[in-house]
Amino acid sequence: MSKQGKRPSFVATFIKDLLFVGPFFLISFLVLKPSVPSHDPFWINFWAGLVGLAMAGGGWLALQMFKVVLADQLDANRARSESAK
Repeated sequence: MSKQGKRPSFVATFIKDLLFVGPFFLISFLVLKPSVPSHDPFWINFWAGLVGLAMAGGGWLALQMFKVVLADQLDANRARSESAK
C-alpha cells in the first residue's frame, strides 16, 4: 500500500514534537531540582537536567508510538470505508 497525500517535513514534525516534549522536560527539571542531594548548584542542575532529559526521552518515545498507532488506525478506517462503498 502506498500512502497518498503530502507528508509533513522533518522540521515541522520536530517543532511539533518539541512543543509537546519541551514543557514535560521543563516541569520534570523543576520538580526534580529539590530532590538532588547536593548543595552545589552546578550538580543540582546537572543531575536534574540529566534525569529530566531521560524522562522527556521516554515521553518522546511514547509520543512517537502514539503517532504510529494513530496513523495506522486512521489508514485502516479509511481503507474500510473505501471498501464499503
